[in-house]
Amino acid sequence: MFKFRSIKQKVIFLVTSQLVLVLVTLLIVSLFLVNKQLGTQTERLFVSHASALNLSIEQRLSYLVENSELLATNELMVNALIDSEGREAYLAPLLSNFMKGKDVLYLNVVDFNGYPMFHSGDRVLQYNRSEHLRVALALNQTSVFIDDNQVLTVITPIEYYSTTQGALIIGFDLDAILSKNMISDTQNYIRLLKDNVVIFSDNYHEEIRYRSYLHEVGSELPYFSQLGIVLEVGLPEVIYNAPVREAMSVLLTVGVLLLFVSLLISRWTGIRITRPILELSSRVKQAHEGQDVRCSPLGSGDEVEGLAEAFDKRTLLLEHQAEHDSLTELPNRVLFIDRVQSAIKLCRRHEGMFAVLFIDLDRFKEVNDSYGHTVGDQLIQIVAEKIEGGIREGDSVARMGGDEFTVLVNDVAHETDVFRVTEKILALFESPISFDRYTFYLTCSIGVSVYPVDGDDVDTLLKNADAAMYKAKADGRNAYRLYKPELTDIIIERIKLEQQLRQAINGHQFVVYFQPQYQLATARMIGMEALIRWQHPDHGLLFPDSFIPLAEETGMIIDVDRLMMRLAMSEFRAWIVAGLAPGILSMNLSMIQLDQGDFIEFVKACLSEYELDAATVMFEVTETQAMLKPEQTVIALKQLSSLGVGLAIDDFGTGFSSLAYLKKFPVNKIKIDRSFVSDLPDDHDDVELTRAIISLSKSLKLDVIAEGVETEAHRQFLLSNDCHEGQGYLFSKPVAAAQVRLLLEGAMDTAVG
Repeated sequence: MFKFRSIKQKVIFLVTSQLVLVLVTLLIVSLFLVNKQLGTQTERLFVSHASALNLSIEQRLSYLVENSELLATNELMVNALIDSEGREAYLAPLLSNFMKGKDVLYLNVVDFNGYPMFHSGDRVLQYNRSEHLRVALALNQTSVFIDDNQVLTVITPIEYYSTTQGALIIGFDLDAILSKNMISDTQNYIRLLKDNVVIFSDNYHEEIRYRSYLHEVGSELPYFSQLGIVLEVGLPEVIYNAPVREAMSVLLTVGVLLLFVSLLISRWTGIRITRPILELSSRVKQAHEGQDVRCSPLGSGDEVEGLAEAFDKRTLLLEHQAEHDSLTELPNRVLFIDRVQSAIKLCRRHEGMFAVLFIDLDRFKEVNDSYGHTVGDQLIQIVAEKIEGGIREGDSVARMGGDEFTVLVNDVAHETDVFRVTEKILALFESPISFDRYTFYLTCSIGVSVYPVDGDDVDTLLKNADAAMYKAKADGRNAYRLYKPELTDIIIERIKLEQQLRQAINGHQFVVYFQPQYQLATARMIGMEALIRWQHPDHGLLFPDSFIPLAEETGMIIDVDRLMMRLAMSEFRAWIVAGLAPGILSMNLSMIQLDQGDFIEFVKACLSEYELDAATVMFEVTETQAMLKPEQTVIALKQLSSLGVGLAIDDFGTGFSSLAYLKKFPVNKIKIDRSFVSDLPDDHDDVELTRAIISLSKSLKLDVIAEGVETEAHRQFLLSNDCHEGQGYLFSKPVAAAQVRLLLEGAMDTAVG
């Protein structure tokens, strides 16, 4: 095998080495095609010649038949047929005049029975002897045929008052008709055949070999078809093959010349072929080296040009994907940052202002948790379209990821310009968003930073807009806030807290405190509620309010809850082993846990590991969380209840429970929220609400326990209204496990004074 240093050399060699084979092949193919083409051309000449003859003869036949039919309808002819006296007077002159110049051999007039009334010759066709005559008279239509003597016969009925009275029988000399309509040609021969029998021949010689052509006709020549005549034309083979021999001689001469010339131009051809390929290779190499070079156009207009365009399309696609969000097709962070940088340069030159909006959808995580990410993605797409359609022309929106969007508001003359844009975006969410079978009432929180007041670079503007957005969320959501410098510390602290929370889970920095639960009448401990605490290495003991919302937002609540459950069950088991009577262990349960496919198995494993009777364990679910997706909550709680554990609705009265769903929830106990207990018995509304909750619990045959029992007045009111269980500072605040052990070991049967 030859080795080549470049594709140019390879192509030149291949072109040169294969050219001889190609040319020889072309010569052979050309000879074949020339022969075929000459044959086709000759056949076309035959067809043309035959068509002209056919048309000429057809026109003559049509003329004779039409004149025969006109004669049959002539008033003198009709009168002669029905008037014997008139027949002798003017029929003979009429027919004699008709026969002039028409090559008529004979002309007969017969009545309806076929008997002759007039004849110009010796041949008289009788009705019972001629099938053609019978058909013509019976069907009242002209019959045209060639008889056994090669005579063209036309039988035309004669009609009087729509009744066939007789017929004209005219015999024409076919040879004379054909001879007069032949187109003279010394080379071609012409023959007419009927039923494969030659009925006419011109310039045909038996000793000569011919190339013949039969010209079949269709409906365009009705008389030829009716008479069954086929026209044959032909050309002597010597004459037919003469052009082929001449063409072969010319082609061989041209082939030799082409071979010589092709050897001279093969190098030029190779260079011409490889030039766009080499240019494409060079441009691709430059593009890979990071230069801003496009592969097309090359100007070749062929597949290489298409390949170059494909490279460019792929490059543009990658650039688009690198700068646009795949879900919404909006610009992504990369492109948005580039646009903000361009806006900074422009505003520096012209001392202008622009604003950056940071938009975050409120409680969007609940949509994903409740309906799944497919529905969440559809909702994100609709929101993206809303925001993009709601901003001004010249502004731009981007998706930063998740449920976060940013808007670049250009040409800000005054802060009111920004207010109009933010108010318009907030207004977009006033109407519910519906698609498929879902309807969502969605809001957003917006943070605003303005160049150059709130920052003069991209990172600072985005960071400050993000901080302002979190301020809007902290102030109740569905609002916008302008950046204030102090918000930076808040967002930095939040990020730091998230990192520390992850470290706390891995580093076992969580501890469990327990708040005892008592019988209100006897002050006897009946159980305890497990409460998570974070033993922060820098900030000391942190309460749930400072980290549980962040854990739920980031999904770390799953690990936090399960860690708390293990710690609480471990301590609870230790007290039982020690012979103490801790009662019922209550633990708070996030609904996010119930969405986990392995949660039921996790609870079963914990009960087995710590050898706890399921009846000694109770899970508390807040009313608000339970009603986020009540139908799913019913299913999940039933699965959990099937293990034998108790279930309680926590913070009852603060949410929006439906009695229909409350009846379906497999719960054992309702906890009255501390907000109702704190002002008892002085606040009339709290008194009525507390009584209603207790009454509802009793009617549903559910136990009831009150939170936040801090005074004797609280205890007495609850006892007097049939609530017999409570927890609160009147008895004990949440304490560590060691202190619970002391309480269990101590004498707790002294009556509350």
